[in-house]
Amino acid sequence: MPDTLTRCSVCGALLDEEDLFCANCGTEAPKTEQPATTTRAFNSKYNFECQGCGASMSYDASAQTLRCPFCGSTKLDEQQDAKTLEAEFVVPFVLSEGEALARLREWLGRGFWRPGDLAQAAIVTKLTQVYVPFWVFAAKVFTYWTADTSQTPSGAMAGWYPLFGENGNDYTGVLVGASSVLTPTETSAICPFDLGAAVPPDQVDLANVVYEQFRVQRKYARPLAQSALEDLERRACTRHVPGNCRNMKVNVRVQDLTGQPALLPIWICAYRYRDRLFRFLVNGQNGQCTGTAPTSVKKIAAATALAIAVVVLLLVIVLAMLR
Repeated sequence: MPDTLTRCSVCGALLDEEDLFCANCGTEAPKTEQPATTTRAFNSKYNFECQGCGASMSYDASAQTLRCPFCGSTKLDEQQDAKTLEAEFVVPFVLSEGEALARLREWLGRGFWRPGDLAQAAIVTKLTQVYVPFWVFAAKVFTYWTADTSQTPSGAMAGWYPLFGENGNDYTGVLVGASSVLTPTETSAICPFDLGAAVPPDQVDLANVVYEQFRVQRKYARPLAQSALEDLERRACTRHVPGNCRNMKVNVRVQDLTGQPALLPIWICAYRYRDRLFRFLVNGQNGQCTGTAPTSVKKIAAATALAIAVVVLLLVIVLAMLR
């Protein structure tokens, strides 16, 4: 698809329709009567909104009993057909339901602070294939950096020595979640995805799958993308510092920032433990998982009691030595 979206005349960053100024360099956006856009909309059917968590989804047309994969609620309000943002590409599922369920059971059994019976007592509603919306950003960056290195010149009195330099990179595939339900922590933990396996949306039957609609506009995702680019540059510049590095500071100039809407595959499950609701996610491509889990009150109480006992014992020993 040709890039016809308005660009900043100074830094070349993309401008969305409502932008008055370039978010990258602050240049005033050109005034146009009908701003062009690179994103397209299509008529979405079988739309539902969850009363429990507010998720807006398009459901499998053949589904009989509907349940929100994000919170497990069955209270879904049917919505009218509506125009929604069309993804430019879709990454298909690779992991089967059985493989995703095995990852869930393995994950539930991890962690010392979790209840010992979590894997057996957790009530798993259903693992659901969901295509979750993401923005995929790309940009050119140029960075000035300063830092301290532990490798000091011969004869130096201090333990650290200041350095500075420049770095440039081209980044692609920087992901920012566009879900209205999943948190940035969750969407970040489920990455990465192999975007090389993506296919055009017309090669996926979106009428017979569950996908969440885009609820985060590109203009609101851009600051998160720029923050991610700064983190990437901070790590890249650290590699230029010999020895140990501290006080790494980066001044990043972003050019030609572009963002494409995409649907990525995630197995989602809402499970209950002792009447409390938790969520589990599995990357539908590589099996990487994340989620929330309860903590064992008994284990925390036992650890606290043990810590207090150790402190009391140490005090007794110190007092005995002072006599």
